[in-house]
Amino acid sequence: MENADDTKIGREIVGYDDSAKLQGGIDRLVQWCRDWGMSLHPGKCVVLHFGSKNPKHDYFIDGTKINPENIARDLGVYISDTCDTSPHVERITKKAHGVLSQIRRATIVRDSHTLLNIYKAFIRPLLETAATTWNPFKRGDVDALEKVQKRSLRMMSDIGSLSYEEKLKKLNLQSLENRRERGDLIQTYKYLNGFNHVSTPMFSSVRERHSKDTRSHANDHLLPEKANLNIRKYFFTNRVTTAWNSLPSDVKEAPSVNALKNRYDKHVKCAPDPIDAE
Repeated sequence: MENADDTKIGREIVGYDDSAKLQGGIDRLVQWCRDWGMSLHPGKCVVLHFGSKNPKHDYFIDGTKINPENIARDLGVYISDTCDTSPHVERITKKAHGVLSQIRRATIVRDSHTLLNIYKAFIRPLLETAATTWNPFKRGDVDALEKVQKRSLRMMSDIGSLSYEEKLKKLNLQSLENRRERGDLIQTYKYLNGFNHVSTPMFSSVRERHSKDTRSHANDHLLPEKANLNIRKYFFTNRVTTAWNSLPSDVKEAPSVNALKNRYDKHVKCAPDPIDAE
């Protein structure tokens, strides 16, 4: 259950007993709010039922049923009951296109210097907030996000004849897809080096599995967990392993987060373009 003030309560539901315990937790939360002179409004609360085997029982606040929803907004991220990222991508791209239209109507000078600063301040943050949480794997979602940046660059009057890739290089920009990968790798570094405090380990490594003198063992590679569903296959700890393992040792062993960013950016800048590599 979630309410408009981002208060959340939940548990794994297998049978009726689990549902009863969750309802008991809701009742205690309601009583706690009442004791402190607050209240939970049933109309501003929603229930998300996760999992195909979820019995989807009803839950109540003071006898009023809490409405079940397929999508709920949580700290700026639209969460669906299937964990599909498409609803979130659809909403943020629509909002970003709306802001771009406002910028077009409100500006006369549209050179790359002016519009690039406007884009970085007002558009790109809409497309990247909490991106590690919802980083999409569907090509359609990835292209929909990239389309916003392409439109932004097309509005710049002094680089109109260049291709998208040439515009990125000229403006010293990365594609949004590459920037999301960079964000994933920064978070991976934080988890591995204790900057993000979690109660259970986020990753498993080759050295935890065996002690054989292999290349992956020497480089302390991360291991993805086996997954049958795309939801788990593209979960953060799985999707970052290949990119992290491919980084040079000096990047992964950076002494600080800022050092990691600088070394990663230098590594990416020095890497050959896909066209050149072919």
